[in-house]
Amino acid sequence: MADVTELRCWPSCVDALDWSQDNIIALASDERVELLFPNTVSYERDNDVPQWQHVPLQVPWFSNDELPVKDAAPLSNYSVGEEISPSVPTAIAWSPPGLAKHRRCALAVLTSNLVLSVCVTAQTSRIASDAEEQVRLKTRIRAFTWAPALPSASNTMGTRTSYGRQYLVVANDDNQLVFLGVDSPTSTLGSSQSWKASVLTHMSLEVEEGSIFTDPLYFDDLMKQQRFISHVAWSPWVMQCDCYYSVVVYSTNEEVRGRLVTCSNDGITLGTEVVYAGMSLRHSGPISWCPSIGEDSKLTLALFTNLGLVYLTISGNDASIVNTISHDLDGRWDQVSGAVWDYEKQPSPRLHFSSLLSTVQSPTAVLEELSGALASVKAPSWKEKIENNLVLFSVKNDLKGHSKTKVWGLTTSPLGDFIAVCNSLHPSDSIEYGPPADRRGTVALSTLRQYNKIRESFPTRNTTAEGVLFTLKKLVENTVEDADQMSAFAEEASGKLMQAYGPVAVSEDGDATVFGTDRLEELVKTFKTIALFDKNTLRDRCSILVSYACNDTSANELPRSLISYRLATALQRLPSMLSHTPFSAEILLQHKQLIILINTLLFSDEVAEGANESADKQKDLVAEGDIMDTELTTESANPSSYGQAVSADGLDTVTAASDHCDFCSAPIPFTDLTTATCTNGHQFPRCGISLLAIQAPGITKYCGICSTPFLSEEFVQVQEMQEETTEPPVTLSRVLFQACDICIYCGGKFVG
Repeated sequence: MADVTELRCWPSCVDALDWSQDNIIALASDERVELLFPNTVSYERDNDVPQWQHVPLQVPWFSNDELPVKDAAPLSNYSVGEEISPSVPTAIAWSPPGLAKHRRCALAVLTSNLVLSVCVTAQTSRIASDAEEQVRLKTRIRAFTWAPALPSASNTMGTRTSYGRQYLVVANDDNQLVFLGVDSPTSTLGSSQSWKASVLTHMSLEVEEGSIFTDPLYFDDLMKQQRFISHVAWSPWVMQCDCYYSVVVYSTNEEVRGRLVTCSNDGITLGTEVVYAGMSLRHSGPISWCPSIGEDSKLTLALFTNLGLVYLTISGNDASIVNTISHDLDGRWDQVSGAVWDYEKQPSPRLHFSSLLSTVQSPTAVLEELSGALASVKAPSWKEKIENNLVLFSVKNDLKGHSKTKVWGLTTSPLGDFIAVCNSLHPSDSIEYGPPADRRGTVALSTLRQYNKIRESFPTRNTTAEGVLFTLKKLVENTVEDADQMSAFAEEASGKLMQAYGPVAVSEDGDATVFGTDRLEELVKTFKTIALFDKNTLRDRCSILVSYACNDTSANELPRSLISYRLATALQRLPSMLSHTPFSAEILLQHKQLIILINTLLFSDEVAEGANESADKQKDLVAEGDIMDTELTTESANPSSYGQAVSADGLDTVTAASDHCDFCSAPIPFTDLTTATCTNGHQFPRCGISLLAIQAPGITKYCGICSTPFLSEEFVQVQEMQEETTEPPVTLSRVLFQACDICIYCGGKFVG
């Protein structure tokens, strides 16, 4: 996969690069946000297909409904950024997974007109929406940050048993921090049809008298005013009992302050304010929390102040300072443009940082805490790449060494084993001129450790299949030298994936939970645990994912069939009351027919005969409009063996048709797991979850990795809509599609 990608733009701000858990890189440029998607085509050493897909996202464009036209404010409230700004991006950040459509990450963009937007697939959701003059200062957003995802008891890949609520904190122009809970149609399981940000709590900064000027007359007075909080950062969560604790740190003109944040029952409460005096970040920054948590709930915070770097060890219990370490930044005067942590497989976390103009000239780029002090580590590979590109740029343009580079940001890959750096190259002794089309920015990838270290294990935390696939492809590209080694690599990788992201424990009362509640959230959580996190299903899913990294998918038919079979058997355990709608009843019947087909191919005649009898009863009940729970298989009939193959010879034994062709009304017998063919020969793809034939355009979503088709949530919602109810009913189809929020075969996120 290509390590260097060139874009026709210059970044518009420092810290302009962010890499989402969905493996999408976002870069803030002058007129848009550039999105880089790694191409999911199979890897070939001689492949000329671009390895990165580039999609520009126009974020400065607002309609009058999204952003009403504002008149010029009076002098006391006037802001050049608000009234006449071109709305270029000034900060970007991806949310944790689970908020956007298909459980993806949402991109938040702060533009120079002081508006924060959450960019999603279908629309743009503005966080600040009130344009009245009396609250003008409160709706001007100066800084923001997402809360890290709430920790869970088990490490999963692709999806989670349940997603917590997403939180966002914003700093406005009135010296306030506002804590928001962000909800979307996806995060609310379809109960809400629009995006919404609700204020959970807020706090006002206690301003000192020396920074208050009721009628400022001089420029110095204007600069001394404490108008807004310039930086804000949210620490990782510490789990204690049934509550989560973290620390929010924010900066004023002359000092840094922090507050303990407690999260319980989707609510936020704030502790007392703690002042970290003597640390000025007004014209410096950024603030960066280390994602790992130390002993006794100790958190590590890096502050890039006007005097240098300050390492703070913060207590996760009361936000107090436990230890302080400082380090000089080589006397650099320019702004720190990026800071990321390398904390996987390291004895102590390492901090990588860059500055806008002096990254190449300054000797320090990586720091590590050793024996109670910060020590500089040897120059990282990403810095060496920038130096080499600078030399090539000088030679290519005959600059004789008179060249410079601007480093705009750093970000790490989803698994934390690669780092992306954005930089641009410029002459240093002449005027640089030319049209905007001639501007070039480079995004380069480098490893944070050797490939044999990356290959040893996968990080034990929640991650996505897209992030794992990216690392697997890089490992195949750089560690597998011969095709004969591919099978051994695939077996090794599958085993290590199972070690890192094993099955989720099912409680002893799991069945009682499924059958004893009608709450959608509990039904989805328990059904997902049973169906998607089964040990054998996870093993098959890992092997399928690895096969796409190894470009060998020939052996995927059996594991895909077994995954479908286990999903179908788990579906039979849901309460019968969920199948009262025709659409849900049809889905249940299709899964019963799948069980019959697999039993006929793989098991004894007695098991197959019993399954056929149960299906016949089920068809009669569907005709009568009632559904009964029927257990079709025993433990001994559960297919977990990998030595058997699904042969096409057994497909002559078909089950009775329950679906019909929309073209000719002919029946569609269930003879294949992926293709539905009516008796007159019309072929349709089958939905990978419901197994229904997809017979209309525009109702399909696809897996972003294996391209398996699925019915879209919008189509399913329309099928289950009831005129007499305002909220969608809790049905089997709704539980099934909400639980299967990733591809059940490879774990990939959906697209479309």
